[in-house]
Amino acid sequence: MTPFHKTWLPQCRAAKVIRRRFGAKDALDYLVAEKLAQFAAEAERDPLFARELPRFLAAVWQIFNPYEIAGYMASLKPRPRKALRRLLYVR
Repeated sequence: MTPFHKTWLPQCRAAKVIRRRFGAKDALDYLVAEKLAQFAAEAERDPLFARELPRFLAAVWQIFNPYEIAGYMASLKPRPRKALRRLLYVR
């Protein structure tokens, strides 16, 4: 069983499957807008999650290329876009 602060590992694997079956947008919705945002919120409260956050972010950048991430960010509404931009270091 995966420790709770390592849940991002199977989530990244699932995102790869979602990407193959449904496309990059659905995979980004799942991994970035949903799972990464929740994980980052938890990282503010729990040091175990905070230590894993850079690894999770690196995995996101390995799964998606910069153009996919930038295009996805442009499609979001201002409030979630601002939070995710800060988290992913996207301008």
